Amino acid sequence: MDHVLREYGLRMTYLREPHVFDDLDQDRILDDLSDGMSDGYLLPWLHQGLTSYDHLVLVTDRSSGRYLGFLAANDGATTRESFLSLEMAFVAAAARGHQLLRRMIALAVLRIAGQTTTPSVIVARTRNPLCYGIMCETAQRFRRAVFFPNPDSVAIDFHAATLARRIAREIAPNLRLQATTGALRGGMAMMIRGDDGDALARHPQFAEWPLTAPADQVLAIIDLRGATEASILDDARRIYRSK
Repeated sequence: MDHVLREYGLRMTYLREPHVFDDLDQDRILDDLSDGMSDGYLLPWLHQGLTSYDHLVLVTDRSSGRYLGFLAANDGATTRESFLSLEMAFVAAAARGHQLLRRMIALAVLRIAGQTTTPSVIVARTRNPLCYGIMCETAQRFRRAVFFPNPDSVAIDFHAATLARRIAREIAPNLRLQATTGALRGGMAMMIRGDDGDALARHPQFAEWPLTAPADQVLAIIDLRGATEASILDDARRIYRSK
């Protein structure tokens, strides 16, 4: 089902079935989104086929049909809980300023809840402070959310840190999680086209950005396990509709 943001002239589409992914024109999606890539880059760029993901949210211009945004996510699980892992997110420069990434996350939560279990843990691995900031701001819009790593706390939240360790073992088994900052360390430095995380990290706005080594990433987690399903869905609808 498509969702229209009439005030912005945009259309958002959630997709789940692999056979639907096969019908997408992946070359066109990449061509459209690669225009001005460095301005819109948020999470690691698409490096595998669309059918490798469990969930997709696409944003297109209603007039031209041009792709302006993309969110890809996978289902994951620890020994204790399931989680939604955001694998790739991108908003083209032409569509910035419409809170699209937050809207895409909210739409994914709503549509997944309509077909299976409502996501209560949302995860992203990133080297980009902007993505970390958006995850933090999204958590603040869920009334019962706990965000890890909490940028305003000097003490470690034991429950959040243990959740982060369980998730890190699943999605980054070869890296070391630093519980105080959420940093994932021990990876090999790799330059990805459009990856401006180091430049952003030097910006005064991100003076507290915890990553110092080129290969570091941050594990950002929105923990909604303390909220009811009804509360999560109410908040997701509000986030999706908010301007």
